[in-house]
Amino acid sequence: MGLEVEAFSFWLFQFAFAATSATIVAGALAERCQMTAYFCYSAFVSGFLYPVIAHAVWSERGWLGAKNADPLFGVGMIDFAGSAVVHMTGGLTAVIAVKILGARKGRFFDDRGKKLPEPKEFLGHSSALQTLGGFILWFGWYGFNIGSTINISTGVDVASLAGVNTTLSAAAGGVASLIANMILADVPLSSRMVQL
Repeated sequence: MGLEVEAFSFWLFQFAFAATSATIVAGALAERCQMTAYFCYSAFVSGFLYPVIAHAVWSERGWLGAKNADPLFGVGMIDFAGSAVVHMTGGLTAVIAVKILGARKGRFFDDRGKKLPEPKEFLGHSSALQTLGGFILWFGWYGFNIGSTINISTGVDVASLAGVNTTLSAAAGGVASLIANMILADVPLSSRMVQL
């Protein structure tokens, strides 16, 4: 086909980032929108919104990019591992979508629209699937974080440090949320550990 391996790896990397932007929105709208709406906003986010924002930040010709000949405010914007491009795109889209949808039915108000004295708690459906999802997400961070070091270093030293930091920070976050849950709720719930 005439494409080099680097072009394929770049495409796969950007495909994963675009899909992540759309799935951040899916997490906010879980079980609250129709499948047609899900397909429509996923196509919009991954096919238009994400590429425009990614180009603005990561391209040498992007108006926000630090590699631009005339960067914004003289310095431009540096984004490591999609922390701004991917998560701000997905997060802001999710906030807008949730604002449009409103609160979950039955959580804050009853069927007649009367406010409940306390919000109804929705527990997770499957602790095993939540834990599996947490580990899949953790594994994905290695691709994003370690793969993103290519832009700042060609050596293995930065990539290996990013891998160690990814492992330690995810583990520390899980343990901290488990301890916080034990203190606040007196019950160590593994499902709470993987939700944070």
